[in-house]
Amino acid sequence: MEGEQTALANITLIQYEVSVIEQDISAAQTLFRTSVICVGILLNCVVLFVVSFSRQLHYPRHIYWAAISIFDCLFLVDSALELATVHKHDYLACRIVVLFYPADYSILLICMSLAALDRYLSIVRYEWYQASVTNRGVILFIAIAVGLTYIIFTSPFWTGYKSLYTCTVNITHSVLGFTWNLFLGIICVILHFKIYMETKTLIRQYVPKYRRKPLTVKFENKSFVRQSSIISSDARLESKLTAEQVLSTVSENPSGVREGNPSIISQDPEIILPAVVHYRVDIDERDQHSHLPSQPIINEDGTELFPWMPNRSKISRLEVQAALNLSVNILPFWLCTFPVACNSIVLYCCIRLDANCDNIVVIWNYFWNTFMLHSIYNPIMYMATCSEFRRALHHMVKKLSTKFCFA
Repeated sequence: MEGEQTALANITLIQYEVSVIEQDISAAQTLFRTSVICVGILLNCVVLFVVSFSRQLHYPRHIYWAAISIFDCLFLVDSALELATVHKHDYLACRIVVLFYPADYSILLICMSLAALDRYLSIVRYEWYQASVTNRGVILFIAIAVGLTYIIFTSPFWTGYKSLYTCTVNITHSVLGFTWNLFLGIICVILHFKIYMETKTLIRQYVPKYRRKPLTVKFENKSFVRQSSIISSDARLESKLTAEQVLSTVSENPSGVREGNPSIISQDPEIILPAVVHYRVDIDERDQHSHLPSQPIINEDGTELFPWMPNRSKISRLEVQAALNLSVNILPFWLCTFPVACNSIVLYCCIRLDANCDNIVVIWNYFWNTFMLHSIYNPIMYMATCSEFRRALHHMVKKLSTKFCFA
Protein backbone atom coordinates (compact mmCIF):
# COMPACT_ATOMS: atom_id res chain seq x y z
CA MET A 1 0.00 0.00 0.00
CA GLU A 2 2.82 2.35 0.88
CA GLY A 3 4.62 1.49 -2.38
CA GLU A 4 1.49 2.32 -4.39
CA GLN A 5 1.23 5.73 -2.72
CA THR A 6 4.89 6.44 -3.51
CA ALA A 7 4.42 5.44 -7.14
CA LEU A 8 1.30 7.61 -7.40
CA ALA A 9 3.20 10.55 -5.93
CA ASN A 10 6.03 10.04 -8.44
CA ILE A 11 3.53 9.98 -11.33
CA THR A 12 1.99 13.20 -10.04
CA LEU A 13 5.39 14.88 -9.82
CA ILE A 14 6.30 13.73 -13.33
CA GLN A 15 2.97 15.07 -14.57
CA TYR A 16 3.87 18.57 -13.37
CA GLU A 17 7.41 18.49 -14.79
CA VAL A 18 7.98 20.25 -18.12
CA SER A 19 11.15 19.55 -20.10
CA VAL A 20 13.05 22.64 -21.20
CA ILE A 21 14.87 20.90 -24.05
CA GLU A 22 11.68 19.52 -25.61
CA GLN A 23 10.05 22.93 -26.03
CA ASP A 24 8.67 23.74 -29.47
CA ILE A 25 10.02 27.15 -30.49
CA SER A 26 9.47 28.05 -34.14
CA ALA A 27 11.96 29.84 -36.38
CA ALA A 28 9.88 33.04 -36.29
CA GLN A 29 9.81 33.01 -32.50
CA THR A 30 13.55 32.37 -32.42
CA LEU A 31 14.22 35.31 -34.73
CA PHE A 32 11.95 37.58 -32.72
CA ARG A 33 13.48 36.61 -29.37
CA THR A 34 17.02 36.93 -30.73
CA SER A 35 16.31 40.44 -32.00
CA VAL A 36 14.76 41.47 -28.68
CA ILE A 37 17.72 40.01 -26.77
CA CYS A 38 20.35 41.84 -28.84
CA VAL A 39 18.59 45.22 -28.87
CA GLY A 40 17.56 44.96 -25.20
CA ILE A 41 21.06 44.11 -23.96
CA LEU A 42 22.53 46.99 -25.98
CA LEU A 43 20.06 49.58 -24.64
CA ASN A 44 20.30 48.41 -21.04
CA CYS A 45 24.10 48.42 -21.19
CA VAL A 46 23.99 52.04 -22.40
CA VAL A 47 21.80 52.98 -19.43
CA LEU A 48 24.03 51.10 -17.00
CA PHE A 49 27.22 52.62 -18.43
CA VAL A 50 25.97 56.22 -18.34
CA VAL A 51 24.51 55.96 -14.83
CA SER A 52 27.65 54.26 -13.50
CA PHE A 53 30.20 56.71 -14.91
CA SER A 54 28.26 59.98 -14.72
CA ARG A 55 28.54 61.62 -11.30
CA GLN A 56 25.52 63.84 -11.90
CA LEU A 57 23.33 60.71 -12.02
CA HIS A 58 24.51 59.30 -8.69
CA TYR A 59 21.13 59.65 -6.98
CA PRO A 60 18.78 56.91 -5.73
CA ARG A 61 16.25 57.58 -8.50
CA HIS A 62 18.91 56.73 -11.11
CA ILE A 63 20.48 53.89 -9.13
CA TYR A 64 17.19 52.01 -9.26
CA TRP A 65 17.12 52.39 -13.04
CA ALA A 66 20.67 51.01 -13.21
CA ALA A 67 19.59 48.03 -11.11
CA ILE A 68 16.57 47.48 -13.38
CA SER A 69 18.92 47.49 -16.38
CA ILE A 70 21.18 44.91 -14.71
CA PHE A 71 18.32 42.50 -14.06
CA ASP A 72 16.87 43.16 -17.50
CA CYS A 73 20.20 41.98 -18.91
CA LEU A 74 20.07 38.93 -16.61
CA PHE A 75 16.57 38.16 -17.87
CA LEU A 76 17.70 38.47 -21.51
CA VAL A 77 20.79 36.31 -20.98
CA ASP A 78 18.59 33.62 -19.43
CA SER A 79 16.30 33.84 -22.47
CA ALA A 80 19.32 33.42 -24.76
CA LEU A 81 20.40 30.34 -22.79
CA GLU A 82 16.90 28.94 -23.19
CA LEU A 83 17.18 29.27 -26.98
CA ALA A 84 20.58 27.56 -26.86
CA THR A 85 19.08 24.76 -24.76
CA VAL A 86 16.23 24.13 -27.21
CA HIS A 87 18.18 24.36 -30.48
CA LYS A 88 21.58 22.98 -29.46
CA HIS A 89 20.52 20.66 -26.59
CA ASP A 90 23.11 22.22 -24.31
CA TYR A 91 22.60 20.62 -20.88
CA LEU A 92 24.85 23.08 -19.07
CA ALA A 93 22.77 25.98 -20.36
CA CYS A 94 19.64 24.03 -19.45
CA ARG A 95 20.73 23.71 -15.82
CA ILE A 96 21.34 27.45 -15.62
CA VAL A 97 17.89 28.12 -17.09
CA VAL A 98 16.24 25.80 -14.58
CA LEU A 99 18.18 27.35 -11.69
CA PHE A 100 17.07 30.89 -12.53
CA TYR A 101 13.47 30.10 -13.52
CA PRO A 102 11.41 32.02 -12.48
CA ALA A 103 13.82 33.76 -10.09
CA ASP A 104 15.17 36.18 -12.73
CA TYR A 105 11.68 37.42 -13.55
CA SER A 106 10.74 37.79 -9.88
CA ILE A 107 13.98 39.61 -9.05
CA LEU A 108 13.22 42.13 -11.78
CA LEU A 109 9.74 42.67 -10.35
CA ILE A 110 11.16 43.10 -6.84
CA CYS A 111 13.57 45.75 -8.08
CA MET A 112 10.78 47.63 -9.85
CA SER A 113 8.65 47.42 -6.71
CA LEU A 114 11.44 48.96 -4.64
CA ALA A 115 11.82 51.71 -7.24
CA ALA A 116 8.10 52.48 -6.98
CA LEU A 117 8.31 52.57 -3.18
CA ASP A 118 11.33 54.87 -3.40
CA ARG A 119 9.44 57.30 -5.65
CA TYR A 120 6.41 57.28 -3.38
CA LEU A 121 8.47 58.07 -0.28
CA SER A 122 10.34 60.83 -2.11
CA ILE A 123 7.01 62.64 -2.55
CA VAL A 124 5.03 62.00 0.63
CA ARG A 125 8.01 62.03 3.05
CA TYR A 126 10.53 64.19 1.23
CA GLU A 127 12.34 65.67 4.24
CA TRP A 128 12.77 62.24 5.84
CA TYR A 129 13.75 60.81 2.46
CA GLN A 130 16.40 63.45 1.87
CA ALA A 131 17.88 62.96 5.35
CA SER A 132 17.78 59.14 5.48
CA VAL A 133 18.09 57.66 1.98
CA THR A 134 21.62 57.41 0.61
CA ASN A 135 23.16 55.80 -2.46
CA ARG A 136 25.01 53.23 -0.36
CA GLY A 137 21.85 52.38 1.56
CA VAL A 138 19.89 51.94 -1.66
CA ILE A 139 22.51 49.59 -3.12
CA LEU A 140 22.62 47.57 0.11
CA PHE A 141 18.82 47.40 0.27
CA ILE A 142 18.59 46.18 -3.34
CA ALA A 143 21.29 43.56 -2.71
CA ILE A 144 19.49 42.21 0.38
CA ALA A 145 16.12 42.08 -1.38
CA VAL A 146 17.59 40.35 -4.43
CA GLY A 147 19.54 37.87 -2.30
CA LEU A 148 16.48 36.90 -0.24
CA THR A 149 14.35 36.52 -3.37
CA TYR A 150 16.93 34.30 -5.04
CA ILE A 151 17.40 32.12 -1.95
CA ILE A 152 13.64 31.63 -1.55
CA PHE A 153 13.05 30.77 -5.21
CA THR A 154 15.98 28.35 -5.40
CA SER A 155 15.25 26.69 -2.05
CA PRO A 156 13.80 23.52 -3.69
CA PHE A 157 17.23 22.83 -5.21
CA TRP A 158 19.45 23.26 -2.16
CA THR A 159 16.92 21.47 0.09
CA GLY A 160 16.95 18.39 -2.17
CA TYR A 161 13.31 18.67 -3.27
CA LYS A 162 14.32 19.24 -6.90
CA SER A 163 17.34 18.41 -9.02
CA LEU A 164 19.07 20.46 -11.69
CA TYR A 165 20.15 17.39 -13.62
CA THR A 166 16.62 16.49 -14.74
CA CYS A 167 16.54 19.68 -16.86
CA THR A 168 12.84 20.15 -16.16
CA VAL A 169 10.72 22.96 -14.74
CA ASN A 170 8.11 22.12 -12.12
CA ILE A 171 4.72 23.73 -12.79
CA THR A 172 3.84 23.79 -9.08
CA HIS A 173 7.02 25.68 -8.28
CA SER A 174 6.38 28.08 -11.16
CA VAL A 175 2.76 28.79 -10.27
CA LEU A 176 3.74 29.71 -6.72
CA GLY A 177 6.24 32.20 -8.11
CA PHE A 178 3.78 33.67 -10.59
CA THR A 179 1.10 33.93 -7.90
CA TRP A 180 3.52 35.96 -5.80
CA ASN A 181 4.30 38.09 -8.87
CA LEU A 182 0.58 38.64 -9.44
CA PHE A 183 0.12 39.82 -5.86
CA LEU A 184 3.18 42.05 -6.18
CA GLY A 185 1.81 43.47 -9.42
CA ILE A 186 -1.51 44.40 -7.82
CA ILE A 187 0.25 46.18 -4.95
CA CYS A 188 2.54 48.07 -7.32
CA VAL A 189 -0.26 49.14 -9.66
CA ILE A 190 -2.04 50.66 -6.66
CA LEU A 191 1.22 52.31 -5.60
CA HIS A 192 1.84 53.71 -9.07
CA PHE A 193 -1.71 55.03 -9.20
CA LYS A 194 -1.13 56.85 -5.89
CA ILE A 195 2.17 58.22 -7.21
CA TYR A 196 0.45 59.46 -10.35
CA MET A 197 -2.31 61.15 -8.38
CA GLU A 198 0.16 62.75 -5.94
CA THR A 199 2.36 64.10 -8.73
CA LYS A 200 -0.58 65.43 -10.73
CA THR A 201 -1.92 67.17 -7.62
CA LEU A 202 1.46 68.77 -6.95
CA ILE A 203 1.83 69.87 -10.55
CA ARG A 204 -1.65 71.40 -10.65
CA GLN A 205 -0.95 73.34 -7.44
CA TYR A 206 2.53 74.34 -8.51
CA VAL A 207 2.45 75.35 -12.19
CA PRO A 208 -0.27 78.06 -12.22
CA LYS A 209 1.24 79.83 -9.20
CA TYR A 210 4.81 79.50 -10.26
CA ARG A 211 4.50 81.04 -13.71
CA ARG A 212 4.91 84.76 -13.31
CA LYS A 213 5.95 87.70 -15.39
CA PRO A 214 9.67 87.86 -16.18
CA LEU A 215 11.79 89.99 -13.89
CA THR A 216 13.93 92.68 -15.52
CA VAL A 217 16.84 94.29 -13.70
CA LYS A 218 18.49 97.36 -15.18
CA PHE A 219 21.45 99.33 -13.82
CA GLU A 220 22.45 102.73 -15.13
CA ASN A 221 26.12 102.27 -14.33
CA LYS A 222 27.68 98.93 -15.17
CA SER A 223 30.63 99.18 -12.80
CA PHE A 224 31.08 99.91 -9.12
CA VAL A 225 33.08 102.99 -8.16
CA ARG A 226 35.06 102.80 -4.92
CA GLN A 227 34.48 105.80 -2.70
CA SER A 228 37.38 108.11 -2.03
CA SER A 229 38.14 109.67 1.32
CA ILE A 230 37.35 113.20 0.02
CA ILE A 231 33.56 112.60 -0.31
CA SER A 232 31.57 114.23 2.44
CA SER A 233 29.78 112.33 5.14
CA ASP A 234 26.35 113.22 3.69
CA ALA A 235 27.19 111.57 0.40
CA ARG A 236 28.53 108.53 2.27
CA LEU A 237 25.31 108.27 4.23
CA GLU A 238 23.22 108.57 1.07
CA SER A 239 25.20 105.80 -0.63
CA LYS A 240 24.71 103.51 2.35
CA LEU A 241 20.98 104.17 2.29
CA THR A 242 20.89 103.31 -1.41
CA ALA A 243 22.74 100.08 -0.75
CA GLU A 244 20.42 99.19 2.12
CA GLN A 245 17.37 99.79 -0.08
CA VAL A 246 18.72 97.51 -2.78
CA LEU A 247 19.69 94.81 -0.28
CA SER A 248 16.29 94.94 1.41
CA THR A 249 14.60 94.69 -1.97
CA VAL A 250 16.67 91.64 -2.88
CA SER A 251 16.06 89.97 0.49
CA GLU A 252 12.32 90.41 0.06
CA ASN A 253 12.45 88.94 -3.44
CA PRO A 254 15.09 86.17 -3.39
CA SER A 255 13.93 84.68 -6.68
CA GLY A 256 15.04 87.77 -8.54
CA VAL A 257 18.71 87.17 -7.71
CA ARG A 258 20.78 84.17 -8.59
CA GLU A 259 21.46 82.20 -5.46
CA GLY A 260 24.94 81.20 -4.47
CA ASN A 261 26.53 84.19 -6.26
CA PRO A 262 27.73 86.70 -3.66
CA SER A 263 29.39 88.82 -6.32
CA ILE A 264 26.08 90.23 -7.55
CA ILE A 265 25.64 92.60 -4.59
CA SER A 266 28.47 93.38 -2.22
CA GLN A 267 27.85 94.56 1.31
CA ASP A 268 31.20 96.33 1.58
CA PRO A 269 30.49 99.77 3.13
CA GLU A 270 33.29 101.28 1.02
CA ILE A 271 31.44 100.56 -2.22
CA ILE A 272 29.05 103.11 -3.68
CA LEU A 273 26.01 101.77 -5.49
CA PRO A 274 25.02 104.63 -7.80
CA ALA A 275 22.90 102.31 -9.90
CA VAL A 276 19.26 103.13 -10.06
CA VAL A 277 17.14 100.03 -9.74
CA HIS A 278 14.12 100.14 -12.02
CA TYR A 279 12.50 96.90 -11.06
CA ARG A 280 11.23 97.76 -7.60
CA VAL A 281 8.03 99.29 -8.96
CA ASP A 282 7.44 96.20 -11.09
CA ILE A 283 7.83 93.99 -8.03
CA ASP A 284 5.40 96.08 -5.99
CA GLU A 285 2.83 95.95 -8.77
CA ARG A 286 3.27 92.23 -9.15
CA ASP A 287 2.90 91.64 -5.41
CA GLN A 288 -0.35 93.61 -5.42
CA HIS A 289 -1.84 91.31 -8.04
CA SER A 290 -0.47 88.15 -6.43
CA HIS A 291 -2.55 86.34 -3.86
CA LEU A 292 0.32 84.15 -2.67
CA PRO A 293 2.28 84.86 0.49
CA SER A 294 5.60 84.48 -1.28
CA GLN A 295 7.31 82.88 -4.24
CA PRO A 296 8.76 79.38 -4.04
CA ILE A 297 12.45 79.40 -3.21
CA ILE A 298 14.54 77.25 -5.53
CA ASN A 299 17.71 75.67 -4.19
CA GLU A 300 20.58 74.27 -6.20
CA ASP A 301 19.36 70.68 -5.79
CA GLY A 302 15.90 71.43 -7.14
CA THR A 303 14.28 71.70 -3.71
CA GLU A 304 11.47 74.23 -3.60
CA LEU A 305 9.50 75.72 -0.74
CA PHE A 306 5.72 75.78 -1.16
CA PRO A 307 4.30 78.18 1.46
CA TRP A 308 0.69 77.45 0.49
CA MET A 309 1.02 73.73 1.33
CA PRO A 310 0.63 73.37 5.13
CA ASN A 311 1.23 69.63 5.34
CA ARG A 312 4.39 69.54 3.26
CA SER A 313 6.97 72.28 3.53
CA LYS A 314 9.45 71.07 0.94
CA ILE A 315 9.34 69.13 -2.28
CA SER A 316 11.84 68.49 -5.04
CA ARG A 317 10.88 69.24 -8.60
CA LEU A 318 13.29 66.57 -9.88
CA GLU A 319 11.87 63.94 -7.51
CA VAL A 320 8.31 64.74 -8.62
CA GLN A 321 9.29 64.52 -12.28
CA ALA A 322 11.16 61.24 -11.72
CA ALA A 323 8.16 59.76 -9.89
CA LEU A 324 5.76 60.74 -12.66
CA ASN A 325 8.08 59.35 -15.33
CA LEU A 326 8.48 56.08 -13.44
CA SER A 327 4.72 55.62 -13.14
CA VAL A 328 4.15 56.34 -16.82
CA ASN A 329 7.04 54.12 -17.94
CA ILE A 330 6.60 51.12 -15.64
CA LEU A 331 2.81 50.89 -15.42
CA PRO A 332 2.47 49.14 -18.84
CA PHE A 333 5.04 46.59 -17.66
CA TRP A 334 2.95 45.77 -14.60
CA LEU A 335 -0.19 45.52 -16.70
CA CYS A 336 1.60 42.99 -18.94
CA THR A 337 2.53 40.99 -15.85
CA PHE A 338 -1.09 40.06 -15.16
CA PRO A 339 -1.80 37.97 -18.32
CA VAL A 340 1.51 36.11 -17.92
CA ALA A 341 0.81 35.23 -14.29
CA CYS A 342 -2.85 34.38 -14.92
CA ASN A 343 -1.94 32.16 -17.87
CA SER A 344 0.51 30.24 -15.69
CA ILE A 345 -2.19 29.67 -13.06
CA VAL A 346 -4.68 28.55 -15.73
CA LEU A 347 -2.09 26.12 -17.14
CA TYR A 348 -1.59 24.61 -13.70
CA CYS A 349 -5.34 24.15 -13.26
CA CYS A 350 -5.60 22.63 -16.74
CA ILE A 351 -2.90 20.05 -15.98
CA ARG A 352 -4.49 19.27 -12.63
CA LEU A 353 -7.86 18.61 -14.31
CA ASP A 354 -6.23 16.39 -17.00
CA ALA A 355 -7.61 18.59 -19.78
CA ASN A 356 -6.14 19.47 -23.17
CA CYS A 357 -3.69 22.31 -22.54
CA ASP A 358 -2.25 22.80 -26.04
CA ASN A 359 -4.11 26.05 -26.69
CA ILE A 360 -3.05 27.44 -23.32
CA VAL A 361 0.60 26.67 -24.12
CA VAL A 362 0.29 28.46 -27.47
CA ILE A 363 -1.26 31.50 -25.77
CA TRP A 364 1.51 31.37 -23.18
CA ASN A 365 4.16 31.63 -25.91
CA TYR A 366 2.48 34.69 -27.42
CA PHE A 367 2.16 36.33 -24.01
CA TRP A 368 5.79 35.64 -23.19
CA ASN A 369 7.06 36.96 -26.52
CA THR A 370 5.09 40.17 -26.02
CA PHE A 371 6.25 40.45 -22.44
CA MET A 372 9.90 40.32 -23.52
CA LEU A 373 9.46 43.70 -25.20
CA HIS A 374 9.67 45.34 -21.77
CA SER A 375 13.46 44.94 -21.91
CA ILE A 376 13.45 47.37 -24.85
CA TYR A 377 10.59 49.57 -23.68
CA ASN A 378 12.03 50.33 -20.23
CA PRO A 379 15.42 51.79 -21.28
CA ILE A 380 13.93 53.68 -24.24
CA MET A 381 11.31 55.38 -22.07
CA TYR A 382 13.88 56.18 -19.39
CA MET A 383 16.20 57.80 -21.91
CA ALA A 384 13.33 59.65 -23.59
CA THR A 385 11.72 61.09 -20.45
CA CYS A 386 14.72 61.79 -18.21
CA SER A 387 16.37 65.11 -19.08
CA GLU A 388 19.17 64.46 -16.56
CA PHE A 389 20.12 61.26 -18.37
CA ARG A 390 20.10 62.99 -21.76
CA ARG A 391 22.39 65.74 -20.48
CA ALA A 392 24.74 63.17 -18.95
CA LEU A 393 24.76 61.12 -22.16
CA HIS A 394 25.45 64.21 -24.28
CA HIS A 395 28.27 65.26 -21.95
CA MET A 396 29.79 61.77 -21.98
CA VAL A 397 29.59 61.46 -25.78
CA LYS A 398 31.16 64.90 -26.19
CA LYS A 399 33.92 64.03 -23.73
CA LEU A 400 34.69 60.71 -25.43
CA SER A 401 34.65 62.25 -28.91
CA THR A 402 37.05 64.98 -27.79
CA LYS A 403 39.33 62.41 -26.19
CA PHE A 404 39.47 60.22 -29.30
CA CYS A 405 39.95 63.23 -31.60
CA PHE A 406 43.05 64.35 -29.71
CA ALA A 407 44.36 60.80 -29.34
